[in-house]
Amino acid sequence: MGWEIRLTDLERGGQTNRSFSQTTVRVGRHSENELVLQHNQISRVHLTLTKEGERYFAEDSSRNGSFLKRGKQWARLDGKTELQVPATIRVADWSIRVDYQAEEDWDKSVIIPAGHLVKRSESIMVFDLCESSRIASEDDHMAHHLKTRVQQLADPVLTEYGMRFFKGTGDGFLATFSSATRSVTAALELVNRIKYRNSRTTNPPIHYRISLHHGETWGISTGGQDIHGNDVNIAFRIEGVQKEAFPTALIEFPKMDRILCSKALIAEITQHEGNVFPSQTSEIGAASLKGIQDPTTIFQIHDRIDDSLRSPPA
Repeated sequence: MGWEIRLTDLERGGQTNRSFSQTTVRVGRHSENELVLQHNQISRVHLTLTKEGERYFAEDSSRNGSFLKRGKQWARLDGKTELQVPATIRVADWSIRVDYQAEEDWDKSVIIPAGHLVKRSESIMVFDLCESSRIASEDDHMAHHLKTRVQQLADPVLTEYGMRFFKGTGDGFLATFSSATRSVTAALELVNRIKYRNSRTTNPPIHYRISLHHGETWGISTGGQDIHGNDVNIAFRIEGVQKEAFPTALIEFPKMDRILCSKALIAEITQHEGNVFPSQTSEIGAASLKGIQDPTTIFQIHDRIDDSLRSPPA
């Protein structure tokens, strides 16, 4: 639980949902901010959101201003201003809807009005930044830097390939796509950008695990946006799977720096979407995943994309 932010790009369109567990969230151009916005009208630290006890504040430290919506009017923030959440703030070309979800004493998710459930068939991507705990124990600043760089690399790729839903997971993210083909090409493009970044820096490399699966998700609009369902659980289990889950693994596969996918995702691309799979794959085998009743057949996607098979951006 914590800050829930819906970022709307008013100039180019599109929305991104972000969740932050910490009580302070900085918004600005600098890479060390929790929410990074690149724009010539955005200051290095443009806006700071804080929770103090049961009160919520927004503090503007920019040159060009942040504007709080009050009724039908926009008022420029002057220093530290108390918020009545949910609130909407305008910075440069973005509208930021901010809310804060407090920890509940009981799980309200067990009682959800039927009208607030949205069922979709979509492709699910889970990304995990590996070794972040070890790096944080050695250099907390570097761990934060790597998480920020992952987000900076991922945001434009996910948007370009038609991301439908996004949620941060602390050390990574969960995203969905209406097209299975685009989910694969987005993953391959993200890996290309990570490799390019790793080759051009003296900082620790970004190590990753990416999983892709296609199935049904249930969207919950009550109290903020989220998705759930057995297929979401499968995607998370594929991300963390290791060789012990396979009674008989057909190939060796790496513990990290990999893209794994389900047989269901491949079938969606080749049978239902009628496309050629955008990269070479190798079957690993049927895995017994924790909390999943039936074995799941998993493939490794080799991260060399054939440009002639690349899916166009959304």
